[in-house]
Amino acid sequence: MSVLRHPPFVAHTRPMHNSIVLIFALLLTSFTQSQATQPLPANKQRLINQAQSWVSQQTTVATEQIEIAAIDRRLRVPDCDGDFVVSFPYASSQQTIKVQCPDTGWQIFVGVSLHRSSKGFVFSKDMQVNQIVTVADLTEKTFDRAIKGVVTSAAELNNQSLVRGVEAGDLVLKRYLADTTLVYRLKRDILQGEAIRPEDITKISMSLPRTAADQRFPLRLINQAVAARDLWAGAIISRRDLNVKHMVMMAKTIVTRGQKLSPQNTELKAYYGKLPSDALLEAADLEQMEAIHTVRAGQLLRSSDVRLMSMINKGDTVMLNVGSGLLNISTTMVALENGKLDQQISLLNPESNETVRAVVSGPGEARGL
Repeated sequence: MSVLRHPPFVAHTRPMHNSIVLIFALLLTSFTQSQATQPLPANKQRLINQAQSWVSQQTTVATEQIEIAAIDRRLRVPDCDGDFVVSFPYASSQQTIKVQCPDTGWQIFVGVSLHRSSKGFVFSKDMQVNQIVTVADLTEKTFDRAIKGVVTSAAELNNQSLVRGVEAGDLVLKRYLADTTLVYRLKRDILQGEAIRPEDITKISMSLPRTAADQRFPLRLINQAVAARDLWAGAIISRRDLNVKHMVMMAKTIVTRGQKLSPQNTELKAYYGKLPSDALLEAADLEQMEAIHTVRAGQLLRSSDVRLMSMINKGDTVMLNVGSGLLNISTTMVALENGKLDQQISLLNPESNETVRAVVSGPGEARGL
């Protein structure tokens, strides 16, 4: 049985073979280019023009940015006396249109490509992390497509700084930007308990994500504080580095247990550090108060250190007031027990030996129920 075989490849024919392939490729390219440069048939060009105009009205994309896939020479468009009717056949897509000729009933589905342009910014120079970005650092540019996340308005740059370094020509993307905050860096070493002066710090703008929450506070906090520990030059100050000043009531002298608190043994004074929740902040908090235990001089006064003092002690003479205004009647009584302000106690009328209940209204005074 005979078998057909390819003729053997002869080495000296290789140059001829390569030349034939090259000539064929050139002829094919020339044919393709001639097809592309040939004018489209009038009906087909009319369909494309009307379709571009309709799609532009529906999408607000310029006609020159709309490509109608109807240039294939195999597509033949018949005569249509009226205008073509164009529509989107699929509600969820703008990538296909339906073109109809009402006069003949002819129709075709054609692909559409929308080349949407967009405006945005690129950086006009190299910039470092934490630099504040302004319009002067950018160049506006038009892109041939929509770019997700690009900054398109100067209003988006309000108080924004970089979270990463960029180079000239890089897109200005929103993820590169963050709100800017002020932090305070020390110029010199500060010892514990020492006040930090305005000339001891430098204000620095930093992007918000690159700072800690306790590094963000108003400058007045530093002006009202001392260092909580030794601090080194170059450090960014945080709240925990500061003992903030508070005005509180303190013991001016030693106050013994049961002693009444008064302007003679207390004073309003600056206190630095974490303030106890029950600290007494004004002299009015100490009215008619006595010490529960001995308080040393210079000690901060707290609600747990004091209690309301007795205004009437057992055996004291008490003025009992009954009624009000012109009908007020005052009677001298004797206290049968100790009493604090607004507390009910028993009183004895020494003349009638009668016992009554009354409410303490002040030192040595009570009012009837």
